[in-house]
Amino acid sequence: MRLIFFLSGEHPELAREEVLGLLGSYGRIEKLDEDEQILIADFEGERKVFERLALTHEVSQFFASCEFEELEDVFREVPILPGRICVRVRKIGKRWENLSSLELERSLGAVLWRRGAKISVSKPNYVIRVYLAEKAHVGVLIHKTNTKQFAERRPDKRPFFMPSVIVPRFARALVNITGVKGMMLDPMCGTGTFLIEAGLMGVEFAGVDVFRKVVFGCAKNLKFFGLPTNVIWGDARNLPFKDESFDAVVTDFPYLRATRSYGEDLYEKATEEIWRVLKEGCRAVLVINVDADDLFAQFFEIEGKFYQRVHKSLVRRFFICKK
Repeated sequence: MRLIFFLSGEHPELAREEVLGLLGSYGRIEKLDEDEQILIADFEGERKVFERLALTHEVSQFFASCEFEELEDVFREVPILPGRICVRVRKIGKRWENLSSLELERSLGAVLWRRGAKISVSKPNYVIRVYLAEKAHVGVLIHKTNTKQFAERRPDKRPFFMPSVIVPRFARALVNITGVKGMMLDPMCGTGTFLIEAGLMGVEFAGVDVFRKVVFGCAKNLKFFGLPTNVIWGDARNLPFKDESFDAVVTDFPYLRATRSYGEDLYEKATEEIWRVLKEGCRAVLVINVDADDLFAQFFEIEGKFYQRVHKSLVRRFFICKK
């Protein structure tokens, strides 16, 4: 099935990696085209996996890509679906600021109406989506991500809170990039954001943290969300697990004073341990506030590196690594 993924504008590159990593683990996916916040791909697999996506706003079944001027011609060829239909336009980028979405929806809906389609704006059975980026992309909406859930799980709403943690939406995306279906480890789990998102998606997990207070706080957070308290007091530099025990590792290295609390060898020793406990051919997503390319490349194949500016003194690096 050919699909249009409407990606988050906050970090479309990371959103693309989430789609390819997750769906590639649950089926076969082939990237065909890209546009601003748009990914077009062929996917063979179960659609229920779309429910895991965090940085994708919508998924539509692809019909056509065209120039803006060709839209009415495309709508003369769109299949007339059974039931009530409406047209919805999404403008992406500043070039469409002066365009009226409502007027375009009415004119394209009129094309379908003249061809015999039943039009209903309030209670449609099908929504024809038009995404206006560099080109126009047309499809039938089949999935819409529930973004309210991430606001409901904001870190400051948990029993145990620490500042500068990754927000749930990004945490879920990073877990999904690994494509994990088995057991995931976070060896520096902090308040448990990665563990919570993994657990809520039905992924088995284990967490480790060096600070006893943090371990108990993480356990409170996991219990708060009805998840097993699979977190232990330990050191990421000397993990209590056998070689190749995990199908994925996702972790956020501590920053500033927290890093010094571990000792000067944290980066080197923890990276070596992550490599040891990760299964061959599996992925680790490592978040860090320094450029650790040379270190990570000693152990992993670096498949991607992305940046996120949190504030003027903190820029996160997201490394996608494969063993």
